[in-house]
Amino acid sequence: MTDPENRDLSERIARAKEAQDKTEKKNRQVETACAVSAGAMALRYGAEFGAAVFVGIMIGYGIDEYFGTRPWGLLIMLGFGLAAGVLGVIRAYRELTASANAAMSSPETDDETEELKS
Repeated sequence: MTDPENRDLSERIARAKEAQDKTEKKNRQVETACAVSAGAMALRYGAEFGAAVFVGIMIGYGIDEYFGTRPWGLLIMLGFGLAAGVLGVIRAYRELTASANAAMSSPETDDETEELKS
């Protein structure tokens, strides 16, 4: 190879290394921004579900005491609490995945991909 070809090649290698470093740095930032541990997710899901069921049971118990319909108010409101708990867990899951997907598809990542292609 001649000297100009070596310089051109070393410039291209340097640009590729810079782009790779930027990509790795961005990936680390995304990982730390979206880093929700499995334990934290389980705690949130459990709290969402447990709170909804507890509120349903308490409302049902209150209805039974007030109207004297024992155990039907409790059973019906327990069913509503279970349904609300499932919906709460689904909502929490969607929030977590939406934030992770938004962090993964940032515009800077697309720009860096274009630099690598050229």
